[in-house]
Amino acid sequence: MAATVADQVVERVTALMASGDARTQADAIRRVAAEMDRSVSATSSAFYAGRRAAAEEAEARASRSAAGARLPAVGRPRPRLYAEMLPLVEAGATIEQAARRFGDEDEADEIAAGFARWLLDERLGAADEAELAEARRRITALEAETRGLRRDLTRATQALSRVHAIADDALGASRDL
Repeated sequence: MAATVADQVVERVTALMASGDARTQADAIRRVAAEMDRSVSATSSAFYAGRRAAAEEAEARASRSAAGARLPAVGRPRPRLYAEMLPLVEAGATIEQAARRFGDEDEADEIAAGFARWLLDERLGAADEAELAEARRRITALEAETRGLRRDLTRATQALSRVHAIADDALGASRDL
């Protein structure tokens, strides 16, 4: 059986992700789009269509091997759906457009709202360790700088107090004359 464009896209995106040449799935899809001289949205569509076809084929094989037992239809878990929507949104689609693409019109608003919450949780919860280490280093540096500035302020205050005392003594001595 000949490989479809969707199969080729899935294979190439998977290879880029496995090799570490692409940081994110969206980055891999953009790179494959450039390599194949296709639009990002067309490549993204081919990728997800290929993945769905592979999943359906695997499910069909599993149901055939279950000795005729019928497996219940299982819907996509929402986080998986949201992960599939992410490259479309990163490529410029609105959340609502991506939601309509992956669900019917009746579910689109619910999917879009869930995606927005999921994205916020993902961005807040998945702080990059390097960014976190950099932030901690910066906090430590700022605390050290603050301590130094406080010492300088204390010395300046003490110096001004001495200058005040000397000035008062000098003015008092000149009045006595």
